[in-house]
Amino acid sequence: MKTYSDLPTLVKVKILEFASSGADSDLDIWKQALPLLSVCHDWRVYGKSRLYRYAIIELVDPSLGMDDSDEEESNYSEEEAVTDSGGSDWESSNSSVSSSVNSVCNAVALDGRDSLRADTNIKLIEKLGLESMVKQLLFGEKRPEVYYNNRLDSIRAYISILQALFYDLPEGIKLTQPFIKWFELEYIGTEPSNRLENRCYAASIAAADILLNKYTNVSSISVMVLNPNEYFQKLIVELAIEYDNQLTKFVCKMPATYPYTLTAPNLVELDLGLSCDIDYNLPTIFPQSLQRINLSLDDVQFSWDMFRIGKESKAIVFDSLVDLSITDTIQDLDAGNVMHANDFDLAFPKLERLHLENTSLTRKDAQAMMGHGLKRFSYEGSIITASQLCKQPLRTLDTLNLVWVEEEYPEETDDFIPLANEIFNKTDGIEHVRCEIRAADYDRDMVGIDWPYLTHLSMDFIMPFKELLRMLPKVPNLVCLDMTIGYCSNSEFAETIELLTNIKKHYPEPSSSKITTLRIAVDHDEVCEQSSCQKSFNKAIENLKWYWPQLKNIDSMSMLFTF
Repeated sequence: MKTYSDLPTLVKVKILEFASSGADSDLDIWKQALPLLSVCHDWRVYGKSRLYRYAIIELVDPSLGMDDSDEEESNYSEEEAVTDSGGSDWESSNSSVSSSVNSVCNAVALDGRDSLRADTNIKLIEKLGLESMVKQLLFGEKRPEVYYNNRLDSIRAYISILQALFYDLPEGIKLTQPFIKWFELEYIGTEPSNRLENRCYAASIAAADILLNKYTNVSSISVMVLNPNEYFQKLIVELAIEYDNQLTKFVCKMPATYPYTLTAPNLVELDLGLSCDIDYNLPTIFPQSLQRINLSLDDVQFSWDMFRIGKESKAIVFDSLVDLSITDTIQDLDAGNVMHANDFDLAFPKLERLHLENTSLTRKDAQAMMGHGLKRFSYEGSIITASQLCKQPLRTLDTLNLVWVEEEYPEETDDFIPLANEIFNKTDGIEHVRCEIRAADYDRDMVGIDWPYLTHLSMDFIMPFKELLRMLPKVPNLVCLDMTIGYCSNSEFAETIELLTNIKKHYPEPSSSKITTLRIAVDHDEVCEQSSCQKSFNKAIENLKWYWPQLKNIDSMSMLFTF
């Protein structure tokens, strides 16, 4: 009998990847994955390079009940459990920058159990001397959605990050009376004094220098901190600039306060969360090498100018861009038109996948994006905007995905079916045409639809089953249906059971439907015995395989019963 050790190495590696999924972005998962390295030699070799490519720093809220787990308990053998040999040598070789960080920590770090603290795996990485393995720096947070009470709390959180990065620095000083008096002198009203601000900014620059010198192979920086102070932002900007030439991936989800420029000749993936701030500044990023861009806009008047190299340039050419996603939180049709008219041209010669959410484009920009070789276009938002975008030629597409949420655009309820008909009648030749409708109480007559080329339909609203059967002839090429049916009484539910049970009586001939997959949920408003209802419905629904001859898969397990 073969054992685990007999499996091919590639299979073992795939199992490890699955078992450690999430360790690249969550410190708790990263810690839980460490014991996996002791399972076998293959996991030890591959897992070591996999896990230690990530240096993670997380802000943690003590209210989450997390304890200070010991990262150094990693089940390593003696030859890998090296001692802390980098202490004095490292500190002496970096005395100038270390003193800057040390001074600001001594000045403003507060010791309080209720304040945010930082947790990290950097202590273990440096103890084992594995800094050269680190490829990604990740700054994240794990806390409830709360904001700092004041600037003092904000500075305290930032100092906690510095202490996590440089663990041989003091843990901070207690709230003693002499310190409070000193702080009152340095903290004037609601703002820090110039002296305190200068120390914090100096610490940011010093921290960036130390990281650059210790982690020389970093090619990816990810920042997932929603409410950073200006000193933390300064640290991230300094890191981005310092690692500019070697960055292949840059993820930054924080307000843009400091202007900065990335030439980033090797940058492949860019993921920016841009939100409006008092001193709002877009970065400038050279676009030539980018293959994937994801922009999340929150109350931002966005401009393509951030990718413009030199104001005299007449065009912005995304030479390598394959995948572009733009999401805007503004849903008002007038205010949401964030893509302003440009005095220059845009070019996307290699764009294959485009995702837009609540985002309007100028006609010229839409033509630039949806021309050439675009293969997949996904739009979520206004059906009016979608119809305008789809006036562009769709002949190159192999996938079109449209999502409409009635709650976000209630004024479009009467327009949805006519405009959707206009769009879906232009989709002949597109292999996958998908539509998702989310409407809690959508009561329009769906028999009015005319979607001859639609292949996938998801209806997240309640529809009687008999109405569904009336509608389906209008979607003759549908292969996948995801829907909810609902009733306000047991008698209506019984009628549907009877219809499905005796479908040959009601429909003597099988349908010409091409549906192969059906996912269906039932929302029942009256008290009933759930197991009995589910058993009756599942048995009756199987009769659809006669009426829809190509139906192979039925999933009715996720039934919804409302009591």
